Amino acid sequence: MAADPPPSSPPRRNEQHRCAHCGSRFEVWHTADPLGTYVAVEVPCPCCGAPTAVSVPRGAEKDLRVDPLPGTEPETGVVD
Repeated sequence: MAADPPPSSPPRRNEQHRCAHCGSRFEVWHTADPLGTYVAVEVPCPCCGAPTAVSVPRGAEKDLRVDPLPGTEPETGVVD
């Protein structure tokens, strides 16, 4: 009798945020359900270390990864 394969991990999702202190962009990665209830958590900015409030699905706070987004701001076609 063959053993059941191990359950696969849920896919990691990423959301882009910006540090209110230094203005750098970063991504917050998690495996929580994006259709669930969202909660506010603080994460350290990967560039300056300042605590930055972000909104993530409930449960994601146990599984966060924060990565800097290098490079310049992408072109959106919107002029400020």
